[in-house]
Amino acid sequence: MNDPEAVTQKVLLRQLVRGQRSNLTAAQVAGTRADLAKVVDELRPLCPAGIAGFQPTNSEPDISGLLRLLSLHTVVYLPRVARVNDVELEWIAAQPADLVGGGAGIPNPTGETVATGAELAGLAPELILVPALAVDPTTGARLGYGGGFYDRLLAALRQAERPPLAIGVCREAELLSIPAEPHDQPVDAILTESGLIWRG
Repeated sequence: MNDPEAVTQKVLLRQLVRGQRSNLTAAQVAGTRADLAKVVDELRPLCPAGIAGFQPTNSEPDISGLLRLLSLHTVVYLPRVARVNDVELEWIAAQPADLVGGGAGIPNPTGETVATGAELAGLAPELILVPALAVDPTTGARLGYGGGFYDRLLAALRQAERPPLAIGVCREAELLSIPAEPHDQPVDAILTESGLIWRG
């Protein structure tokens, strides 16, 4: 059952962060790309079998440079909303042209679906980069967009024998105190333009 106070706080936080992101210039949106790519040497040895990422959109931190560098050494999987049910993500093995961002709405990378939902675990990626409006650096609680795609996915993946580590991606200014509800899935680490923060 939802906690009304937590729901209200999340709504207000989403409005706050979206408002801040809407005021970013194109140069500011692109400016973190090089900083985020600097963690490639730290991540590369952790994901020899693959990494699940996302195409940045709606002024999200631009991880496209990082994904392009990682794609030279491992498989990068990208999500799109599943055509069959609209409540799960399906995954493609990214091609170089897919490793871009900057659009509006949920990107729809082209290519053959290689997994749907938690079937991703069968592809054995060691890491999953999770988009976030904000992340709580103390608890790992993640503020998403309200659709529940990643909470459902992470809950299912964590039932696998070897679940991937989840890394929430946001800006340093978006490290905030976030109320957590029972269905919320915390991340294991946080990636900002200042680097990786591992929890625990």
